[in-house]
Amino acid sequence: MLIDESVHLRKRTLSCPILMSGKQKMSPDELIYLGLLVLSIPLGGLVRQVREPTWRRAVVFAVGAGQVLLTCRWDTLHSLVSILGTFTILKTAGPRTSHLLTFVWCFGYLAFFRTCHLFHLPSPAAVANAVQLVLTLKLSSVAFDIRDSHLAEKSRKDGNDNSADGGTAQEGTRHKTAEQEFLPVPSLIDLFCYSYCYIGVYTGPFYKYKTYHDFIHQERPSSLPVIQPLLDRAKWMPLTGGVFLLASRYFPIAYAHTEEFYATSGVPYRLWYMLGMFLVFRMRMYSAWILAECSCITAGLGAYEEWRKPKCGQGPTVGGTPKPEDKSPQGTRYNFETIKNVDIYWVELGTTIRSGMKYWNMTVQYWMAEYIYRRVPHKTFRVATTMLLSAYWHGFHPGYYLSLMTIPLSLWVETEASTTFRTRLGIRGQRIWDWLHCVLKMRAYDYMSVGFLLLSFEATTKYWHSICYIYYVFCAVVLALSYCCKQRGLDHMHNASRNDTAVKKMSM
Repeated sequence: MLIDESVHLRKRTLSCPILMSGKQKMSPDELIYLGLLVLSIPLGGLVRQVREPTWRRAVVFAVGAGQVLLTCRWDTLHSLVSILGTFTILKTAGPRTSHLLTFVWCFGYLAFFRTCHLFHLPSPAAVANAVQLVLTLKLSSVAFDIRDSHLAEKSRKDGNDNSADGGTAQEGTRHKTAEQEFLPVPSLIDLFCYSYCYIGVYTGPFYKYKTYHDFIHQERPSSLPVIQPLLDRAKWMPLTGGVFLLASRYFPIAYAHTEEFYATSGVPYRLWYMLGMFLVFRMRMYSAWILAECSCITAGLGAYEEWRKPKCGQGPTVGGTPKPEDKSPQGTRYNFETIKNVDIYWVELGTTIRSGMKYWNMTVQYWMAEYIYRRVPHKTFRVATTMLLSAYWHGFHPGYYLSLMTIPLSLWVETEASTTFRTRLGIRGQRIWDWLHCVLKMRAYDYMSVGFLLLSFEATTKYWHSICYIYYVFCAVVLALSYCCKQRGLDHMHNASRNDTAVKKMSM
């Protein structure tokens, strides 16, 4: 989600992709990202040896703040201003309005951050942009969580206990749905430490202030079983890293910006190249997210007992004490679902666009769903509003908006096709449909990724025009066929009704 920004801005004049493959090198920003991610993994093992919460908080803050100062230098002032502004709002505004004011402040500051060159200020570096993106999600989530906790507390005092999970169902006296805990306004020091915690400060994953607080106050962090979870996540790295290194040699994004690309290629090759560019993009993102998750695991961030049923981004969903059957002879079982940011299997083999989105950049998806999607008053506008904000969060490049605002159309077409055609098939037919839809889903992602990779309006529309806007044409055809089938079904129902009426009249 974050580390690709500097790559997008690299445009070189190159000939054919085979010749340019030998010249493809990592930019300084990419090397910084990679180095910090790799170093954070062994560092986590040292952090777990620090048991005292005060020292633990100081260590993760010092490392994170030091990294930001060294890489961002004067651009660090942007993050400082964001934190101080948020703290002022939280302290002066009440819980009724602080979440909205903080949201406007954080996302409004993003606009200034990206346009500060218009005010004769130096443009921030790509590294500072990565820090600001993560920080925006963190700070606004604190305000929303404070507001939600106040509402839950007020509800409990009024005798109407409606937890954040929307129910009062309990599994006996020991297992119950986790309630929304009361969250006071953090101190300025706590807010600084949370914001500059070195884990995920550049690349994510996003985690709540509550998750950070639980991490700082772990009782026996050095005894956490991290080896197996670490291996389970790292096992994908040779595949994603290897495919990225190989594919990036033959599908460099910069070649799609050249006139030679369009002059020497036809539609089939451009479709093939679009597939290759998205392959490079997602392998890059998979690799970065895997490394980021590994840094969380080695430090113990997001480690919760399995019986508490933690969910991505949210944390524990079950409170109370464990049942006897939840206890293992080998000790308490933990997982790191809270900081899981990607499920490669389901992104690649999920049968729908919606399911693939769910398992891509999962913690940010959680943020968008929890703090935006579910809070939009009218359901009709929820998807479009969420995608629009996601595009704004990513940046001002028109390609982001062209790609992300295609998603509402994609979900509509997907729903129409499923209800009109898939439901009429048998079990075997539905299986074939799902596999075919899986292939088409990835081609839809290929098409939409063009905006993220080429960025500008001209470059994106030029590429789409060169392939005859094939995805939009496909969507129009599916909607037309769906409409015709529905009309035909209505005509059949109408004719059947008329025949039944005629038969009844004859029988009379």
